[in-house]
Amino acid sequence: HGTVNLDKGIRHSCNAYFAQLATFEVGAQPLLDTAKLFGIPVARPNTAKQLKDALPQAAYGQGQVIATPFQMARVAATVAAGGKMPEGRWIVGGDNPRSGAPAPVLDAAGTGVIARAMRGVVTEGTAAAFLASVQPPIAGKTGTAEVQDQKSHSWFIGFAPYSATAAGGRHIAFAVIVEHGGYGGRLAAPAAGEIVRRAAALGLLQQTPKGGTPE
Repeated sequence: HGTVNLDKGIRHSCNAYFAQLATFEVGAQPLLDTAKLFGIPVARPNTAKQLKDALPQAAYGQGQVIATPFQMARVAATVAAGGKMPEGRWIVGGDNPRSGAPAPVLDAAGTGVIARAMRGVVTEGTAAAFLASVQPPIAGKTGTAEVQDQKSHSWFIGFAPYSATAAGGRHIAFAVIVEHGGYGGRLAAPAAGEIVRRAAALGLLQQTPKGGTPE
């Protein structure tokens, strides 16, 4: 990928960039602490000492990292909300409990950088072939979960509409995994696009123009 910064690393899913970022800049403890905010274990046992042994791989989600779609949807929601992590709840049957107020866990400026890069994933990066024309606009990230002796899982997480992060309004976050679906978002990204289309058709998404009144 040539010379790579954070934005380009996210857009083009460059594992080598994140491996070097974690090893030479971030370190094991900060990565462990941030993952713990979302309940995501990154080593077994889940300690900085253990993580250090596989830090390059853990930095791009491999190694001993274990995450559920529910957890990853919450990560996407936190990015969409400018660093405020919503309270996650399962909805069972007809119950629809209201979530509590989001708690700030990440820096707003930093999550803004990540959100813009995630939009770039869709417009020109690894999901562009599947989602570039989808409306309302999506921001997201493709992923590949390698499985020993089997075909990899296909991941895509994200949120929509992208502009709602800056202008207010209502948006959704999602995580899609297609087990043994192959590399990157080849199958997961189109499924996510269909979720967004259906949500928009049902009137679940609103964007707020500059005047402040929801469309």
